[in-house]
Amino acid sequence: MLLFALAYYFLMPVAEVVTVRRGTAISAVYGTVRIEPAFVVRVRAQNDGFIQLAEPFSAGRGAIGKSVEKGQLLATIADEETSRQLKQARADLNAAVERGALSLPSSELLKAAEDNLQRLQKVVSSGNVPAVEYEKAKSEANRLRGRNLNSLQETAKKLEAQMKNSEVRAPIDGLLTNVQTIDGELVSDGNELFTVSSHKNYVRGEVNEEDVGEVKPGMKAKLQLYAYRTKTFAARVSSVQPAADPTTQRYTVVLEMENPPDNLMVGMTGEMNIITGTHQNALLVPTRALLVDQALVVKGGIVHSRTVQVGFRTLDFTEVTSGLGEGNHVIVSDQDKFRPGEAVRQRMVDSPPPKES
Repeated sequence: MLLFALAYYFLMPVAEVVTVRRGTAISAVYGTVRIEPAFVVRVRAQNDGFIQLAEPFSAGRGAIGKSVEKGQLLATIADEETSRQLKQARADLNAAVERGALSLPSSELLKAAEDNLQRLQKVVSSGNVPAVEYEKAKSEANRLRGRNLNSLQETAKKLEAQMKNSEVRAPIDGLLTNVQTIDGELVSDGNELFTVSSHKNYVRGEVNEEDVGEVKPGMKAKLQLYAYRTKTFAARVSSVQPAADPTTQRYTVVLEMENPPDNLMVGMTGEMNIITGTHQNALLVPTRALLVDQALVVKGGIVHSRTVQVGFRTLDFTEVTSGLGEGNHVIVSDQDKFRPGEAVRQRMVDSPPPKES
């Protein structure tokens, strides 16, 4: 009989229970959260040509997530025509500077060049003289005048600026979060090439239209990120954006985490409770112990069903106004496996009620 009793005891189903206790009941607005970068800059091409990714980013989309510094070279856009023109302009400028060191030409040579230029200028429009002959005469006159030095300098500077535009550089310190081109691709002026996001993040929450009226800047909030299932983070509402998303009709709430984890990353998601009110010394039960308005209580090793009325509710705890008493043991998991009147063994689960922070 003893062995039979022991076998019966150990074969009974095990119910995980929590003791109903008193604590601070919290009224909260529920919402979802996502970690977003504080700044996002889209980097575009400033000229046409074939793009060549810089060595640290030659993996293309495989380089997403790399840190970049402001001004760091991301890619260059080959512009052979501008490069050739710049080389020629620099050669012409150097030649002009060297000529400037020589003695000035005689007045007879200069007068002859100017007369020739005026003659060609009158007849070039008739088509009897090739335009190239006119340009040569103009260049020779400018050379003899010694006045083309400034023009050559301006041309070289303009071409150097165009070559500078062919260098694609990081606009801010941050992370490379998107690459929309491939090595060797032909790109056009204005094409979006990269996205760089700041290291600094913020918490973007969303709440329903019927709840947003209760949310005010400065309110405390509790966050739970799916990447940190066992942790709860404290936060505070910074602002509530005045317009809803036209598609979802949900409102955006910006929050600041008090002690964010070191490896908090953009794109992490989770849930939040924005605390809008509290009741001290309230009777609390874990929210997961309730199935709508029903709870299963274990008393004397037997399961009993109770109908409960609730007050404040959060993701973790719910205020019970009737139906349960302090010290009751309520089942908090696998409730569908138990029936009223069934004999069970209890396993206590530690779940202390919250305190107002």
